[in-house]
Amino acid sequence: MSVDIEAKERRLVHRLLIHWRELAPEEMLPPRARVNPDEIGDMWRYCFTLDIGAVAAVFAHLGETHVAHLGFDLTGKPAAAAKKGTLLGNALDRLDDVLLRRIPITRQGTFTGADGMPVPYRSILLPLADDGNEINGILGAANCRLPEFM
Repeated sequence: MSVDIEAKERRLVHRLLIHWRELAPEEMLPPRARVNPDEIGDMWRYCFTLDIGAVAAVFAHLGETHVAHLGFDLTGKPAAAAKKGTLLGNALDRLDDVLLRRIPITRQGTFTGADGMPVPYRSILLPLADDGNEINGILGAANCRLPEFM
């Protein structure tokens, strides 16, 4: 990712969308193999990847910030393990829309923090396809205004 993009855009979801577009061959979805944590840089700790299977979507990677926030790692677990009303649960709420419409979807809103207060967040889900067409993965990211995400 170019330094110019990072200097112009601070929002995680927009920076990751720009990066995803750079990975995508013209008129096609980028392959999972093009997702390189070193290229994603400081965003990787907020990212997660899903393997999309015939039965369920499964976490292939969960960024360290999400693991710290949850207190456990969901890698290898189904996406449904991200509880509704949590940051990850809200981020994944539009997964079916991404799979159906085959486009990136961003979302912002609030969820209830451990202290009962509303916490603003932003998230993005980006489809991946090893053959450029059939979605078999998702690159996602989510962050919020909690200390561990700052």
